[in-house]
Amino acid sequence: MPDRPAANPARLLATSSLAHFLNDGVVFFIPVIGDLLSQERGTPTSLVTAMLTIFYVFSAGLGIVVGLISDRLGRRGPMIAIGIATLGVSLLGFYASLSVSGVGSDTLLLVAAAVAGAGSSVYHPLGGSILQHGFSAGSRGRALGVNGAFGSLGRALYPALFFVIAALGISKPATTLVFAALSLAAAVVVALGLPAEAGTSRSNQGEAKPDPAAGEGTRSGLNSSPNSLRSLLNRSVTVLTAIAFFRSVAFIGIVAWIPIYLTTERHAGLSTGLGVTVTVMYAGGIVGQPLFGLLADRFDKRVVLAIDSLGSAGGIFWFLSTSGTGADALAALAAFGFFTFSGFPLLISLVADYVPKGSYATGNALVWGVGSTGGQALGPLIASLLMGGSRANLGTAFAILGTIAAATVVATPLLKRTAKSSRMALFG
Repeated sequence: MPDRPAANPARLLATSSLAHFLNDGVVFFIPVIGDLLSQERGTPTSLVTAMLTIFYVFSAGLGIVVGLISDRLGRRGPMIAIGIATLGVSLLGFYASLSVSGVGSDTLLLVAAAVAGAGSSVYHPLGGSILQHGFSAGSRGRALGVNGAFGSLGRALYPALFFVIAALGISKPATTLVFAALSLAAAVVVALGLPAEAGTSRSNQGEAKPDPAAGEGTRSGLNSSPNSLRSLLNRSVTVLTAIAFFRSVAFIGIVAWIPIYLTTERHAGLSTGLGVTVTVMYAGGIVGQPLFGLLADRFDKRVVLAIDSLGSAGGIFWFLSTSGTGADALAALAAFGFFTFSGFPLLISLVADYVPKGSYATGNALVWGVGSTGGQALGPLIASLLMGGSRANLGTAFAILGTIAAATVVATPLLKRTAKSSRMALFG
């Protein structure tokens, strides 16, 4: 049976944004499951740590495999739908681990974490690839920014929705079933909304048409055919992956410990106010991603990336200069979130400048999977080491991590300057 025709850009953006919302919502809900396990089952910290480590390792490691397969076989739409469905299945596994006791529950927990990691490894390399293929260089950043805003919306809403659903009389473990059903239903919508070759018209599938705005990947003679992993590791891709990694170590190291810092050092307590504060921080990306996507289309992406890194560092230093949880602290965290959660459109649009069209998904997996997700896996651990076993040292740990984030700016001149994009309408 022949593939369906490629969807128009608006349909691609809408459906891929729904997938991003569900993907990031579940990904940022998994730490809540860890807290739920601790409270409901008394799961030891070591097991929760093992769960999170398995989840992040599978998410970072399998992304490259997913990217290589997609670049060689296509099928981006169905693969994203499978990834979202896999996340739904993992939530069923988490529910089962919460519902039984003994060694079996621990095994179920770790298996569910591995399944969740596998499911979460799919969206970012392939969702980014869909928009890289489906939008011109002059509107790609804006499309990625709008798409990224829905990811930020998912991560901001899912933890809050969990408590809203639980307040309706459903047990807290059973709320995982509600989110599982949402993921499985969304997977069907994504499968119907994204063609198999989403973002690529039939007329140019398999043809070697270089992107005139592309960077060193295309200009070095590589065409639209998939390339080996080694061939993609040019200087800019390697440096960009390193920047993404250290940014993520710093940012996620801070984000993971912010709730505990607010509770123990700022005396916020486990209250609704704490939830609002954390949500405000996450929500910064809802505004920041479209803005930085627009800036990526109009200015030197390297400069915009540097501004984003410095802004994040500045936000955390501003927060550390405040006290308590008043309006000034809230504004500082909002600024931190605005910059911190706006990296997706910048990093993914830069990947499109440094790798050939036929290897977008693999390039995304390197920069986002190995870089951002790999740093995300290590960030909380490094923050823990920096505080030396005492939560009273969290402020110092945050300052060190903020300095690391700012220091990544030094590497941005090593990235190859990309061609200026023409200014085109988002759906033009």
